[in-house]
Amino acid sequence: MLLKLFRILNEKKPQLREFDPTTIQRIREGAYLTKLIAETQVAARKCEFFAGNAVDAEVRTAFEEEAKLLREGARSLQQYYETMTLE
Repeated sequence: MLLKLFRILNEKKPQLREFDPTTIQRIREGAYLTKLIAETQVAARKCEFFAGNAVDAEVRTAFEEEAKLLREGARSLQQYYETMTLE
């Protein structure tokens, strides 16, 4: 009797939708990309910080170039993530 009552109540609740494997893979890729973008931005800020503190001009330019490359990489990853989420 009580079991029938619970079954009736559960039937009225909305059922959770199961994701297909493609959607699950996209969710995982999106999570990985956001982490990668954040880490790239942090590394670029660290390079900019070290470039600002560098005494040697050669070291400063090396850090500035690396920061520029990291910022460009983060930008392209962000664009890829945005196109991936629009689909």
